[in-house]
Amino acid sequence: MQFIRKIAIMGLPLATALVSATAAYADPCLSLTSCAQQQVQQGVENTRNAVKTDTNQFSSNLKNARQSAQDQAKARWNNASDATRQKWEAQRDKVTNAEQNAKDKWNNTNEETRKKWEAQRDKVTNAEQNAKDKWNNANEETRKKWEAQRDKVTNAEQNAKDKWNNASDETRKKWEAQRDSVTNAGKNAQNKWNSTGQNAKNAWKSQKDRIKSDWKDATTVPQL
Repeated sequence: MQFIRKIAIMGLPLATALVSATAAYADPCLSLTSCAQQQVQQGVENTRNAVKTDTNQFSSNLKNARQSAQDQAKARWNNASDATRQKWEAQRDKVTNAEQNAKDKWNNTNEETRKKWEAQRDKVTNAEQNAKDKWNNANEETRKKWEAQRDKVTNAEQNAKDKWNNASDETRKKWEAQRDSVTNAGKNAQNKWNSTGQNAKNAWKSQKDRIKSDWKDATTVPQL
């Protein structure tokens, strides 16, 4: 009996310690519902903090990039010569004047001309949209064909640049002379037409229309 009493007395502190430890490390959730709510709240809070951190980081990077671009522009301006600065100012003024001239031209034009310009603008916009739709609706084979054609034009332009860069001064002058010859021929023809009297212009137009009419008659199959 005394032995049992001793075991009971020795086991009491152990039971007390186990109860205390269990209470200290018990799950704070009293039920499955409260646990789920706490997990959801914690997830929302973690997501909010993550978004906030990403937003702050993005804003900081954007600010740093803007400041870096401004610093580079300032350094480029400070290190430029007076001739280069004047060239940049002239380019800036040219763009500013072009914008102002466009605004003035729009403000001073009549309603009919504005509608004509708007129609031209819409035509360009529709052409761009049609091109996008055409690309989106094309199959892979057709797209590859178009890309090959584009690359062909790009390569031709690059080859022309390389050919010019690798040519001697004598060859370049020869090419420039040929270009000027073609340009001057077009200008001379335009000047000749502008300086020609109205009677001569009417005669040329009548001859052109007559040739066009004769060609149409010659190529038209008569009806039986």
